Amino acid sequence: MILRRKGLIVTTSLAALSVGAAHAQTAAPAIPKTKIEEVVVTAEKRSSTVQKTPMSITAISGATLAKQGTVSLEEVVRDVPGISMRSAGPGQTELEMRGLASSGGSSPTVGYYLNDVPLSPPAAALNGKVVIDPDLFDLNRVEVLRGPQGTLYGSGSMGGTIKLITQAPDLTRYTGEVEGILSGTDGGGINGGGNLMANFPLINDKVALRIDGTDKYTSGWIDRIVVNPFPFESGSCPGWYGYGCIRGNVANAPVTQVHKDVNWELLQGARADLLIKPTPDLSIDTQAMFQQITMGGYSEYDEPPGDGNGVLAHYQPYNFAEPFSDSFRLIANSIHYSLDWADFTLASSYWSREEKQTMDDSETIQNLTATDFFVPIGYTEADYSRQYSEEFRVASPSGTRLQWIAGAFYSDLNSKFWAWNANPVYAAISAGGPSANPDGIIYGAHTPYELEQVALFGQASYQITHSIRAAVGLRYFRYNSTEDIWQNGWGEEYGNATPQIINISTSSSGFTPSFNLSWEPDSNLTVYATASKGFRPGGVNLPGPVSTCGVLPVTYGPDTVWNYELGEKARIFGNRLTVNGDIFFLNWQGVQQIVTPTCGYPYTVNAGTAHSYGPELEATAHVTDEVSLQASGTYTSSTIVSPDAGTGIAKGTPVLNIPKYTADLSADYDRPLLDKYDFSARLSSSFVGPSTDIAYVVHHLEPYTLLNFRMGLSEGPAAIYLFATNLTNKHAQITVNNTSFSWVTPSLTRVSTNQPRTIGIDMTYKF
Repeated sequence: MILRRKGLIVTTSLAALSVGAAHAQTAAPAIPKTKIEEVVVTAEKRSSTVQKTPMSITAISGATLAKQGTVSLEEVVRDVPGISMRSAGPGQTELEMRGLASSGGSSPTVGYYLNDVPLSPPAAALNGKVVIDPDLFDLNRVEVLRGPQGTLYGSGSMGGTIKLITQAPDLTRYTGEVEGILSGTDGGGINGGGNLMANFPLINDKVALRIDGTDKYTSGWIDRIVVNPFPFESGSCPGWYGYGCIRGNVANAPVTQVHKDVNWELLQGARADLLIKPTPDLSIDTQAMFQQITMGGYSEYDEPPGDGNGVLAHYQPYNFAEPFSDSFRLIANSIHYSLDWADFTLASSYWSREEKQTMDDSETIQNLTATDFFVPIGYTEADYSRQYSEEFRVASPSGTRLQWIAGAFYSDLNSKFWAWNANPVYAAISAGGPSANPDGIIYGAHTPYELEQVALFGQASYQITHSIRAAVGLRYFRYNSTEDIWQNGWGEEYGNATPQIINISTSSSGFTPSFNLSWEPDSNLTVYATASKGFRPGGVNLPGPVSTCGVLPVTYGPDTVWNYELGEKARIFGNRLTVNGDIFFLNWQGVQQIVTPTCGYPYTVNAGTAHSYGPELEATAHVTDEVSLQASGTYTSSTIVSPDAGTGIAKGTPVLNIPKYTADLSADYDRPLLDKYDFSARLSSSFVGPSTDIAYVVHHLEPYTLLNFRMGLSEGPAAIYLFATNLTNKHAQITVNNTSFSWVTPSLTRVSTNQPRTIGIDMTYKF
């Protein structure tokens, strides 16, 4: 099946390449270019530009994404200061900004939007608050808003917000684009696929339909190795009651099977956008989207032995596959109506998402149960989420001295978590003996969760003088969350097949204000100061086994953050140099963070108060008409300054998963060639500093640098690029045990890593 899929995608790619080759490739901007592109944004839910918006924001246009070959959210994260991530692969990524980690809790710290649609992650998924990972083909732009956005965007945006804005249908022109990509990965195989866009004006200047499609295959680079006999653990750890804490030498054990490149990925998706504009003042935009990600395994290797033996692999005693799938469906409708005195917007959406995955648990359960034998056993998890949301807002027209926006928001998130982990061999270890748990259930769970939120919000700004503007905003929120917990098995409180049933409800309400003062002496300089508040709801921990862990906290409260920021945006030398920078300080109270007791059952606590601070900087310079340079970076100090009693967290402990510093450097070269073609080349380097993560114990992740290169020719509607990503073939440690599935053991840590060096060709043709 996979081989047939590979052949189909490669054939499709080659066909697209041959079409593109006949015309030569990309529709790059006309060059030479002497001024920096201005990107229109809607960060304040009205149109402005990056330089005119008095907040810390990065916007990347769709044309720039295409020219740079940026196709995934992971690549955007590496190009923008202030963002970090935890990831075990596509569809398994958590986002963090400004030192506010998402490792604990059931809600994210970064808001994630597709147009006006809030995309909440699964509430109880054991691999975290993971966001959907769409291909970024045919986007209008990506907006990254740093700092709490509690007034306009609500819960889950306490660290910032990322918005993916799709390209609107063209009401007047038939247009289209086809893209084919073919590449090879070091230590992996052939990657191939493509994108297609078609735009149809159904009624000229009134109705248009835009359709996008994606079909891409990425080969894996992680092997799954079965060894027999599988070596047992040894040694002991303080407080650990399992078999041992030092893993056996799996790298030297007899190999019985090798499954190469198991972490392959197949991404398929489609998007349709129908725009109806019966009058200049009224528009109705309806969008539907489907996306399916399928993977054969996780992008993780075992440590030990680590990557020092030249093999990136997961070692196991049995041939147990680890498939992953992520399906997403969306329908959204946005109605805009303009009057002389106000603009009205009604945004409605409904989406559903299903994530299913299975992890090999044979070694973990053997160690956990302290048995002297291995049994083939997996841990299967499914997360079913659906959300309905509605937002209505009214905004004053732009260009007036007093500008205001007011609105109401409602959302209802339902998230169901299902897990199963069993083998009849383990019936004997259950409380009450084999008859009390004949299926040998280690852990079974079914936990429907509902989070209902309502909010009223408003923001107003006033032009005090020609150069000074003041803005104030306020949001009232109220949420109710309910979770029905059904658990059984050896790994929960009763220790047998008898289910434990708990119903827990929590609720809260409050206000999130924001204040902003900006000074714009001329069109080339903006200086601003901001104070803003963000929040996210509290939640529920799945109860652990009392016999081994004692009584663990069942609930945790909401956390809040105040952000204080001073920033500037400057354009100098005739708009050939842009320098945007800021300094921020965040006071984070009630920090939701993961802790792991010696029994190995992670749970979330309110860890206390943390402070996060640092500078952020972005600069773009057109050195000549042909050469441009970009540099961005941030330094983030994020630590627990006042831990709550009983958490076991020491004062000064770094917040998990936050790199100390990040930097991105790139150089672009553009020039006409032979009076017919446009030639472009780009060299970019992304640096991520040291950070910490937690498995059984805290791990210190090493810094890493990724180097990419891209060059190509374009002629009119056609373009061809050669690219190389991860030129130095760096195996970065992105996170550890991102898919630890409830129990973690001291003897094994699984490290998620990035794609090795990949070299390929990218061809597009627009018509």
